[in-house]
Amino acid sequence: MSLYELFVGLRYLKAKKSQGFISFNTLLSIVIVFLGVFILIVVISVMTGFQGQIKDKILDVDSHITVSGYSGDGGEGISDYAAVTRKIGAIKGVRSASPYLQGQGLFRFRTAITPVLIRGIGSTAGIPKDTAKFITEGPKTYQRDTDIYIGSEMAFNFGIRRGDTVELIVPRGRLTATTGVTPGMGSFRVAGFFKTGYYDFDTRLIMMSLPASQRLYSLGNIVWGIGVKIDDIYRMDYMSSRIQSAIGFSYQTLTAEQRNQNLFYALRLEKLIMTIILFLVIISAGFSIMGTLVMVVMEKRRDIGILKSMGATPISIMVIFVLEGFFIGVIGTVAGVVGGLWAALNLEAIIRSIETAINGVMGYIYTVFDLGFYFNITLVPKSVYYIDTIPTEIKPEFVVLIAAFAVFLSTVAAIFPSWHASRLQPVETIRYE
Repeated sequence: MSLYELFVGLRYLKAKKSQGFISFNTLLSIVIVFLGVFILIVVISVMTGFQGQIKDKILDVDSHITVSGYSGDGGEGISDYAAVTRKIGAIKGVRSASPYLQGQGLFRFRTAITPVLIRGIGSTAGIPKDTAKFITEGPKTYQRDTDIYIGSEMAFNFGIRRGDTVELIVPRGRLTATTGVTPGMGSFRVAGFFKTGYYDFDTRLIMMSLPASQRLYSLGNIVWGIGVKIDDIYRMDYMSSRIQSAIGFSYQTLTAEQRNQNLFYALRLEKLIMTIILFLVIISAGFSIMGTLVMVVMEKRRDIGILKSMGATPISIMVIFVLEGFFIGVIGTVAGVVGGLWAALNLEAIIRSIETAINGVMGYIYTVFDLGFYFNITLVPKSVYYIDTIPTEIKPEFVVLIAAFAVFLSTVAAIFPSWHASRLQPVETIRYE
């Protein structure tokens, strides 16, 4: 590549003097490349962050590994859980092991009834540290057996305060000769609130002591599982095998990824599909660049003829137009990377600003036309996405891959127009000008 090829390639980016600094077609190609790179970086950053945060929340709130009887929930459970818990706790790499009872139920407060997930863990002697850290209001331990903790979102939705009395109804109750199986019921005091940051837990989960849950479900001295936290979450499969070997094969061990494999698979599949769709946007930018350069070749037929008559080789002509495609790709990619990184790092503030602007306009319209109703628009509702903040995680390797692909595609898209330009005959191009 010579300096004159570089100079001519840069010169062809510019428009004619009467049209401004840069031609419309060139600008359009740059904008398409910019949008493709910009959107791809933002979307992949959000989906990577969303997938990571969902996984982190589940691993933080739920057990890394669970041990249960093969009968599963609603079966016989584990009766010798104290001995099994001690065996698990003695394994190197295990941070904690806590027997638990978990099942579905109904929550009733005044006239409101809603389905909930009830988890019995700990006792009046103490709540496991990995669970107690989520408590935001109230003591870090049960003061009495009838104490329960509910999510802060649930408390807000139902207007529940600390000290309020609520009722829990579960499908598994006592067997009597006169009425058969009756639902288990009990009144409990709301001792405090917890916040995990995972919306589904914060609106549905009820936490109570293990003895209280055993009485509620009429199970006696039985638990449905043992929750295990380990020091290194990246060794879950290895630790699961070690636990299985230590306690024997009359119990079943499952990692968090195995229990939530459908969710994690859906998240990975969604990310893959979105990535493919957005890469198609960049490919469409390549066709735009190809069309732009074909038009440039048609406009510059006379210039090409003059260059060839002055001794420019076909390879030299090809280099000029390939460089133009390369420059379009570089300019659009650099702008897209800078804009995409800025948007990804400030996405929370951007979304909130858009929500504020939309709600402000809608509020004005409702006021002017006296519509009689008004509601706030939320672009990322917690009830749908299960998170209370918009997560972003920028992977440098993805940014480099996106940028390299965009520049490469822009350069490749210029090959056909440049080849066409190199085949033009100088006499023919000058004759018809």
